[in-house]
Amino acid sequence: MDVPLEQLAAVSEAVGRAEEAAEEQAWTSARTALDDVDRLLEELREAYRTLGSRERGTLGAIATPLRARRDVVAARVPKPQAVSDGAPVHDPEQDDEAGLEAPPAGA
Repeated sequence: MDVPLEQLAAVSEAVGRAEEAAEEQAWTSARTALDDVDRLLEELREAYRTLGSRERGTLGAIATPLRARRDVVAARVPKPQAVSDGAPVHDPEQDDEAGLEAPPAGA
């Protein structure tokens, strides 16, 4: 059988990293691990196309629970938020600091 077991192991490891990071609320690390999972799953999809029906069944049986675990973690990770372009806010303290500079010459 030519099931890509090393790739499946890599997916499992990446899902585990994502789960651990999410547990620790390390959202950036979790997102990075999820990106790795997605990349590895895409590689498995490519390999799937070249397999026979028996190998496809085996691959699907192993990959489906991994995908489910990935989806559970992805649902826990907050979506990244973009910084919006807003108008600058006037800070009155900066006006006060201008008055604290050295007095003008001759004063």
